[in-house]
Amino acid sequence: MAATSPRSSRSIAFVLSAILLALAFASSPAVSGSDAKLASTPAKSGVLKGWPTKQRLATEFLRLLKNEDKPGLRRFLDPAFLLQRGDGSYLNKTEYLKDPAIVSAFQVRNIVATHNENVRVIRFEAKTDQIIDGNQVPGVFIPRLSTFKKTGKVWRLISHANFLPPPTS
Repeated sequence: MAATSPRSSRSIAFVLSAILLALAFASSPAVSGSDAKLASTPAKSGVLKGWPTKQRLATEFLRLLKNEDKPGLRRFLDPAFLLQRGDGSYLNKTEYLKDPAIVSAFQVRNIVATHNENVRVIRFEAKTDQIIDGNQVPGVFIPRLSTFKKTGKVWRLISHANFLPPPTS
């Protein structure tokens, strides 16, 4: 067996250390430069994937309106979207996006959810500080009904109904 000098032992140890370090970095879960850009890109607003909670479904429309997020709203509303208002008026997606409601605050309660395959129906009550067509909406809890459809991997709002405020006694 050939003897090695202390200098060659250090060289071999150095080379082995460099190889092990390179292998560790190559197999680590760190992302490459192009992947790092993707990983740091925030999720698009108005895009709900997976199985969102009933709370998230009930609040997403109001959240997008409160944030004045028209691009997110455009993504969130299904092309077949219809909005039915308590006063009897209704709007499709194109009409609604021209003049969406102005929401400055909201609360939701009494959320009930049903589903069948790629359709979810959410019934809830919402109290909002909002202006519709230049008119302040009464700041009381008003029943609402929303229907969501999953298209591909994304849930979209296909219909939404606001009811009249309950009568006060």
